[in-house]
Amino acid sequence: MADDNILPFPNKLRDAIDEEAWRALQGEFYLDCYFAHHGKPADGPEQLRAWLTEQQLFADTDNPFFRGWLVRRLSEPAD
Repeated sequence: MADDNILPFPNKLRDAIDEEAWRALQGEFYLDCYFAHHGKPADGPEQLRAWLTEQQLFADTDNPFFRGWLVRRLSEPAD
């Protein structure tokens, strides 16, 4: 059972991921959301940042959409 890929959800999800991986996942979430909304990647960080500010979209565990995305993403097999 020690090898099971079980995430401590929802209250301890943040503690299960190191800081570098957490920031990478947040960035991936933002890019995924932008792409899903526009059908293409952002032209650069400023365009992405402006859209995120306009949408008031935040990748933290208070956002249920992010929690669901994160659990799905972390449940995927590593390539």
